[in-house]
Amino acid sequence: MLKRILFLLMLAIVADSCNKSATSDDRLEFYHQQCESLIDCFDYNSLDTMSLQYLNELAGSNDSRHLAYAHFYRGATCLYTGRMEMASAELSLSKDYAAQIDNDSIVALALNSIGIHEATANNNLYLAQWYFVESLKHAQRTGYSKLECTIYGNLCTLAKLQNDTSLMSYVRESYDYGIEHEDQHVVFLAALNLGGMYGLKKEYDSACYYCQRAVDIGKQNGLNKLPIAYVALSEANLDLGNLEGADKWAQTAIDLAEKEADQMVLVNAYNKKAMVCSHKGMFSESNEWLYKALDMSEFIDMEKSKIYHLMAENYESLGMVEKALEFMRLSNESLESTNASDRERMKRERDVSFNVIDQERQLEFNRRQLQSRNLIIGGLVLLVVLLAFMLWMGIRVLRKRNALYERIVRQQIESVEREKVVENLPDISRPSEKSRRIYEEVCRLMEEERIYADPQISRESLAQKLGTNKTYLTNIISECSGGMNLSQFVNQYRLREALRLLSDKQYIDYPLKQMSSDLGFGSISTFYKLFQDKVGVTPSAYRKSFIKVSK
Repeated sequence: MLKRILFLLMLAIVADSCNKSATSDDRLEFYHQQCESLIDCFDYNSLDTMSLQYLNELAGSNDSRHLAYAHFYRGATCLYTGRMEMASAELSLSKDYAAQIDNDSIVALALNSIGIHEATANNNLYLAQWYFVESLKHAQRTGYSKLECTIYGNLCTLAKLQNDTSLMSYVRESYDYGIEHEDQHVVFLAALNLGGMYGLKKEYDSACYYCQRAVDIGKQNGLNKLPIAYVALSEANLDLGNLEGADKWAQTAIDLAEKEADQMVLVNAYNKKAMVCSHKGMFSESNEWLYKALDMSEFIDMEKSKIYHLMAENYESLGMVEKALEFMRLSNESLESTNASDRERMKRERDVSFNVIDQERQLEFNRRQLQSRNLIIGGLVLLVVLLAFMLWMGIRVLRKRNALYERIVRQQIESVEREKVVENLPDISRPSEKSRRIYEEVCRLMEEERIYADPQISRESLAQKLGTNKTYLTNIISECSGGMNLSQFVNQYRLREALRLLSDKQYIDYPLKQMSSDLGFGSISTFYKLFQDKVGVTPSAYRKSFIKVSK
């Protein structure tokens, strides 16, 4: 009894432990899905809270997959909210946990975000590009197409800084992928990058179209990255010479970015507002916006040279030459980390990396094509074998059927030669003398006068011809023919004549439809049905077999 109680207690403990484990796994998966959804919407403020809860749930856990995801989400939210050192630490942890379990998808996510960190926080564009390319390799290895599109966008951003539009085909590919898979996150980012590329190509109408497309998608889907779309739209309008439109969209971007505390976008929005003011001749106001951008030093590394250069131009326009020279010097110094030779080297190495990636993609495509071709060939071989088997079976069935038809024809030919009817001759020995005489007269009318050929023959007409009543006639035929009614009796003669005609070489060309009519059948379908019921084959099959047998 005690052993049973202890056993039940152990079962309860194990069940409770399993239940808690399942519940914990469900909660972790919930946090993962929620964080993924928030990052898709660029909602980094909400992601900040959710990623922290995710990490707290993992306290003391050794689940490397969830730890890798949680640190990635934490790193991403720190990256986009200005906590650059923390972002770097969290993303490195994510990459390490993912590497432990060989999870290429999470490694790709972490490397991509580390690349963004290197570009924005350290202005190390060369290293940023290296991380993006490495991330792309991992994403392609695992078939993570959505992330591939994001990485192409980041590489495109670096290329734009060098006035390089060679990546436009990749961005177009990403845009088409987003449309095909109805992934508005991908379409939004690709539309922004297409707008920038068309701007570099000086196709400003197309640039405006794609920037407006990004704004519309952001509005329709509640994407929190809408301010960056307004910045791009402002730039496209500025390129078109539409200063009022450019000013409007830059101010809209500033208002939204300040409301959402999106400082990374705010730097770009201030810069764009300053450019509009400068084009309007409002040089002092332009510098005020630029000083606001400089106050957020942790976000301006990529834009610093442009900001200093515009400030120098503004001061020169205001006649403040010394200030202009100072900021021109600062602009040149900020370019030293990415001088022309470095930019050329980046482009050259990116081209090499992309050639390798394209070759790998082509090899993978060829491999899949070969697999598809082999599957098709295998399917065709199987189909040919199946068709051959079916043909062989069909021939066997046809041969058996023809042999059966030939036997039937031979039997019927013998019957015709012996002048026998299809049915056994009726026994007429038992009926009365009067009945026998009437029945013999009916048989004579059938055989000599061929009254069966009349399709209108009936009990009334036949009884009148014999001078008797129809009821008595019906009884006589039934009694003397072995139970047939008048219709069966008449059709017996018709079928016998049909067999005679079909078994005679002289009537080989006699049309079956005409034969049916001449023999008194109401329709050819009735003729076919009755003939097959009695003989076992259709009239046409009988004729074909007769021709074969007669040869």
